[in-house]
Amino acid sequence: MKIIKERRSISHFLEKKVSKKIIDELIEFSSYAPSSCNTQPWFFLVFESEVAKRRLIEYIDLGYDKIKEEVKKENKILGGAFSGALEAFAKYGKFDEAPIYILVFARPYDRVGLAQAMRIAKNERVNTIAQESVKTSVAMAMQNFLLLAHAKGLGARVKDGIKFFVGIREIRESFYKEFSIPKEYELLSGIQLCYSTESPRGAGKRLSLDRIRKLI
Repeated sequence: MKIIKERRSISHFLEKKVSKKIIDELIEFSSYAPSSCNTQPWFFLVFESEVAKRRLIEYIDLGYDKIKEEVKKENKILGGAFSGALEAFAKYGKFDEAPIYILVFARPYDRVGLAQAMRIAKNERVNTIAQESVKTSVAMAMQNFLLLAHAKGLGARVKDGIKFFVGIREIRESFYKEFSIPKEYELLSGIQLCYSTESPRGAGKRLSLDRIRKLI
C-alpha cells in the first residue's frame, strides 16, 4: 500500500545511467501481470543510446508538427489557438531528457488455436474484443513496471503523448522500418526511466468512493 500511494510521475532526475540488469529485471517482473489466456502480449523497446533517443524524438516531433498543420487547416478561425494548446500539451506528452526511453507495444492476440479460429471466422467483433483484451493485459504489465521501479528507488513517468505520430501512415511506416518493429505491433504508450532527484511524496487528493464506485 505504501508503494502504491507514494509512486508518483517523475520529471526531475539525476544524470545517472540505469543498468541493463535493472531494466531487464523490471521488464521480467512486469511480465507476471495477468493476460488473456496467458498470451503475454507485451513488448518493450528500450532506447538507451543518445543516437536512438534522438531519432525517436525526431519522429515524435514530426508527428506533432504534422497534426498542428492539420489543425490549422481544418479550423480557419480557432486553428491557431488549438495548435497552441497542442504545443502546450506536448511539453507533458513528449519525453523529457531522461536516461532511458521505453516504448510499450501490444502484440496481436496469438493464442494457439483461438487465434487461428478467429482468423477463420473473420468476425470483426470477436477480433476487436481480443485486441482490446491484449491492450488491457499490456496496461497491467506497465503498472507492474511502474510500481517495481518505484520500489527499487527509480523514477518513472508514463508518456502517452508520444503516440501522436502513429496515426500518420508515412511517419509510422518509416519509424517501424527503421527500428525493425513488426507492423502488426501496436504502440500503446511510453515510459521514461531514471534515478529521481525528487523525494517520495503522497498522492494528491483522490476522488471519493461515491464518485468511483456504485454498489448494486
